[in-house]
Amino acid sequence: MSSHQTAVRFLLASRVRIAIGAAAAAVALAALAVVLLPADPPGGDAGDGPAGRRGNGLTAALSAPFSAFTEGYDCYRIPTLTTTKGGALLAIAEARTAGCDDIGDIDLVLKRSTDHGRTWGPMEVVRGAGDPGAYGNPVPVVDSASGRISLLHAYSAWAYDDTGTRVRGPRELRLAHSSDDGASWSADPHPQPHLKAPDWAWISVGPGHGIQLTPTAPDRPGRMVVSADYRTESNESGAQLLYSDDGGLSWLPGARWGAPEGTPAPNEPALTQLPDGRIYVNARSTATCGTSDHRVSALVDDASAPEFPAPGFIPVAGLTAPPASGSLLQLPGGPLLLSVPSRPGAEFSDRWTLAVRTSTDQGRTWSTDGAVVLRERAGYSDMAVLPTGEIGMLYETANGTPHGYVKFTAFTPRALAAAGEDLTPRLTPDAGPYRNHAVVHGGPRLGNRPDGGKSMRFDGKDDFLRLIDCPDELRLGEGDFAVAAWVKYKTRGQDRDSGARQPLVWGYGQGPDAKQFRIEADPATGRLEGTLNGGAGPVTVASRDAVDDDAWHHVVFQREGGRLQLSVDDDAPAVIEQPPGRLDFRPTGAFTIHLGTQPDQKAFYAGALDDVRIYGRALSDNDRARLRTGSDVSDQERVRLTFDRIG
Repeated sequence: MSSHQTAVRFLLASRVRIAIGAAAAAVALAALAVVLLPADPPGGDAGDGPAGRRGNGLTAALSAPFSAFTEGYDCYRIPTLTTTKGGALLAIAEARTAGCDDIGDIDLVLKRSTDHGRTWGPMEVVRGAGDPGAYGNPVPVVDSASGRISLLHAYSAWAYDDTGTRVRGPRELRLAHSSDDGASWSADPHPQPHLKAPDWAWISVGPGHGIQLTPTAPDRPGRMVVSADYRTESNESGAQLLYSDDGGLSWLPGARWGAPEGTPAPNEPALTQLPDGRIYVNARSTATCGTSDHRVSALVDDASAPEFPAPGFIPVAGLTAPPASGSLLQLPGGPLLLSVPSRPGAEFSDRWTLAVRTSTDQGRTWSTDGAVVLRERAGYSDMAVLPTGEIGMLYETANGTPHGYVKFTAFTPRALAAAGEDLTPRLTPDAGPYRNHAVVHGGPRLGNRPDGGKSMRFDGKDDFLRLIDCPDELRLGEGDFAVAAWVKYKTRGQDRDSGARQPLVWGYGQGPDAKQFRIEADPATGRLEGTLNGGAGPVTVASRDAVDDDAWHHVVFQREGGRLQLSVDDDAPAVIEQPPGRLDFRPTGAFTIHLGTQPDQKAFYAGALDDVRIYGRALSDNDRARLRTGSDVSDQERVRLTFDRIG
């Protein structure tokens, strides 16, 4: 990745906010001096580099307890990590028998390690052997007095509907116990119907470990607390704490918080006890689009209280993360840690660059610095303190997807501090009215235009931009639209030989049934192609002539009425009638618009772009002429990327 970075930094819009405290967090971590672990060289997605300095990261994958398509299962997900009273390390996960779907035949499996996660014993099926039901979200808690391990988890049956789609049955919570450091488990399913309110349509726990609070009296075990989330039949969503005062033998519902209508709800909450005794909960937010705040948090003094105190769960500003579960860990005498993917974006596919962030003010703010565990795709994670004083972590990853394998790493607090790097996203600004700034990946360079302006140059390897957080103004597809850009490229020999197409602008999904729009370079003809797909197959219009002559050309791809048009410079546009019933490509869920790559990031553009604009209407001949001469056309302008700086 290029180290180029302009000296000019601009204020980020509300879509990407920044928290303060990186330096203080690093100092606090450095004070927890232990032996530094060796570091592997960085690898993976170079496109997710930080805005400033980039460290070597932490040691990735010391071992892999669960690997996809091994030991009778296709996929392993939802890892949890626990250190037993006897010093063993337990890795527990969902083992999915047919693909990686959330609904289906899912077992809970466990492996034990007696050498702090470097090697693992044979796999044990804790729940689900011979049972086609779905067991999920294992949440273990260890009683420090007796050593007993309580394992709360969810269970549901499932079936196929008339279309062959898997449908989940009613979901309930169950409980298992182990009194021998996880070597064996109680056989009774031990359902917990009292933990699910009668009007709840959904309940789950975790993911990740539960906690045991500091004992309030020498002769009493500390209270155990587990986090849960729920959804009522009237679609209220919220968080619930479950607690036990008898070492995990019995559990009761505690503090509850329901999101007010129209506000983000907490999902997959993680929790820890702060040094002052309060419980801090940090959860994935149900809000995905139109905001960069994808996490919410709350504080509670008493887990057994009927509800969370006001204000309940509020957005965590300045904590860049996609929708994903995270893990909390309060280091004794040190900072609060959160492990979660750090790539900005609103889609599940944005689960990249797993990092550990720190807070030195009990979760009120989080450092912009973080220690990267994996720069590649990574999903859920869970952390635990090992008997050595190291921090152990289980995390999800795979090739080309965030899920499938569960790997393990460990690092010391000192290594964590030393690996800190700036995770603030690099942006190039949108000069249009909506300020949809583009996130910069890889090392694209600012180049010069003959007219003295700037442009963005892509190397065809890992350079690309993204418009994220799926704002409503970029949900094109119901009516006319236009995408305009200056383009300069030359077809490379390797692309011509391989037939590899180069994506210039790609909006929304990918695949024959996905709603999308895109502009691509065809290496066989040297022409540009504009494509729409309303979900019933692509419709494509190509430029009349080749444009791969390494000269600047102004390109407009648009729809006017039922006609697709692609115009280059002042030539008459190429036109194709769009078939009836295939007009609407408006995305219904979260989406991203990519520049310089396609959604799966398996093809990249080699060339330059400038003055990329998106409109919610078609452009007239006069509009296109004005854009070519540098005049402003602002009516219904949704994006204007002039590439004058990267900050």
